[in-house]
Amino acid sequence: MSYYKRNAAYLLALTFVAAVAFIYLFIAIGLVPYWQEMSGVEIQAWWEGPFTRFSYLMVPIHFLSIITHIYAYVLHRRGPKPFDKLWLLALSTLLICQAFNFGLHGSIYNPSLQSGTLEPAVALETFDNWDVYHTVRTISVCISLVTLVIIGMRSAKT
Repeated sequence: MSYYKRNAAYLLALTFVAAVAFIYLFIAIGLVPYWQEMSGVEIQAWWEGPFTRFSYLMVPIHFLSIITHIYAYVLHRRGPKPFDKLWLLALSTLLICQAFNFGLHGSIYNPSLQSGTLEPAVALETFDNWDVYHTVRTISVCISLVTLVIIGMRSAKT
């Protein structure tokens, strides 16, 4: 297996995981405090408009992070294996993040908030649940990113 092919796959995985982590941190630090000041009606209006357009950007980035990470992991498994546990940690935490993303956010919380049909109190409760799970997925993807950085730093030394 070509060293350059493994290296390119690693860099692609790192890039897309970093993009997901950056976007999640931006949401957690920049948008969640703004949304917490809104009423239930305003949150639903925001989810129907700007958030829906934002999600069109996010879906391809999520899929690319999964695909490139799995590809980099498979290439790593074919070569020398000094970082097996780190690769497995990075991949599993990314998949946990994506499970929360597609399992809860994409199929339950986002459609509920985008519908615009929730009572304001229910919309606020739904948003609070969304925020808790957003924190879990943000921590998970950040662990994956840090693990990938550690793999890169240790690989450079060997």
